[in-house]
Amino acid sequence: MKKLIIMLALLMLPLTAVTALAAPLRVFVADINATGVQNRDGIQMTLRTLLASRLNSDGVVVVGSAAEADAVVSGTYVTIGKMFSIDAVAQDKAAKTLTRAFVQGGTEDELIPAVGKLAEKLSAELIKAYIANNNLAKPGSGSDLIKSQVQGSGVAVGWQSKRLTGAANLISCGLTLPDGSREVFMAEEHRLVYYRQAGDMQLVDEVELPSTEKIISLDTVTETDGHLDIYVTVVRAGELASQVWQVSGNKLKLIAGKLPYYFRSVSLFGGPKKLYAQTMGRGDDFYGDVAEAARSGSAITLKNPLKMPRYGTIYSFNKFRDRDGKAFTTVINPDGYLIVYDQELKEIWRSNDKFGGSELYFQKEDDSNLRISGDKYRWIFMNQRIQVSPGGEILVGKNDGFWVLGNARSYKRGAVHGLFWNGSSLEEKWRTRETQNYMADYYFDNTRNELLILQTVQRPGIATRGASSLSIKKVE
Repeated sequence: MKKLIIMLALLMLPLTAVTALAAPLRVFVADINATGVQNRDGIQMTLRTLLASRLNSDGVVVVGSAAEADAVVSGTYVTIGKMFSIDAVAQDKAAKTLTRAFVQGGTEDELIPAVGKLAEKLSAELIKAYIANNNLAKPGSGSDLIKSQVQGSGVAVGWQSKRLTGAANLISCGLTLPDGSREVFMAEEHRLVYYRQAGDMQLVDEVELPSTEKIISLDTVTETDGHLDIYVTVVRAGELASQVWQVSGNKLKLIAGKLPYYFRSVSLFGGPKKLYAQTMGRGDDFYGDVAEAARSGSAITLKNPLKMPRYGTIYSFNKFRDRDGKAFTTVINPDGYLIVYDQELKEIWRSNDKFGGSELYFQKEDDSNLRISGDKYRWIFMNQRIQVSPGGEILVGKNDGFWVLGNARSYKRGAVHGLFWNGSSLEEKWRTRETQNYMADYYFDNTRNELLILQTVQRPGIATRGASSLSIKKVE
């Protein structure tokens, strides 16, 4: 049995993070009582975690408590000789039995596959029973639009690109050209790519950075003279060495480099897009004020610093107003929860679900981390941007299907949520249908009222750059 516990624990590593999916059926996995086994507490916890991770699907989301669940699953694990049996029952809030299922096996090696089969049986029967009891449509059916019936706004089916070479992490829009095409910029870890998008995506130019330089953010700002500046935040040897590019003819041209700033273009309160900057400290990943930035040649000047609430950095915040014109700040904290602060920067609301989620990171040497974890580097994961529309909607990305092994992250699917402030909390107004792949980035083009969603369709490898796809949807 000791061997079994070790084997299960190793296999659980990429599966222990159970995340919420956009689905109507919320399930809580209660105790799996074990009899006839050694290390009873250990095997009970292991079976419970395994079953929870495998129940998560497009139709079922596992939640953290019975109070927030539509159904509660409990079970028993019994061994007789070399044989084992796992019996599970699902009940609704009124303790009415929705379904039962069981699996059996003859050896310890069959236990993990058996839990997977049990989860499949339970998922299928739970969805059937819940649909029948509540007269609901099956999750995932219907159009690309999932919206609040009260608000009646959402995202319409739009345009889809073909497969694009390179697993891009970042996206930003440029100018609309005289022929009606739109400039689209994407960035891989060491490459900046320039497209024109109309009927299809036309590759115009690309530049490759040295392998010692990593791109961690990509932003565009139109200057007063009409030129578009492309701000590429770059980390080299744990220090900022950011760059500014422009389009000259059909070529990308470097305007400034080795800039010690993080950059982000933000439309505060849904207004005009402005460039902001922040510095890096020797001991702090983000140091000093977030302030408006202006460029003159290769010189950057900062003005109008913003007072940031707790957890607020250049990559984690935006501002919006309520119907009375009061200003609020919203931030994604390091744990992924969306927080709203009032005018005095006091926290007044926090989401129950996690948002954001990115596989993009940079590293800094950290002796204290070496003593604790054995890794001489600290990993800093980037936040997906929070955008505010001119109409006051708060747009937030959310990646799901998360697993972690050490510091590595991987996501399976993502969506963009449109939220609004109802006076006391952020409420969902609409959301896009989940992507079938990791949503690396998204961008709201408020000049066209369109949402650009970037997916990774093939991850990069030793001999390949991977591949991406871009979808564009009209926000109604």
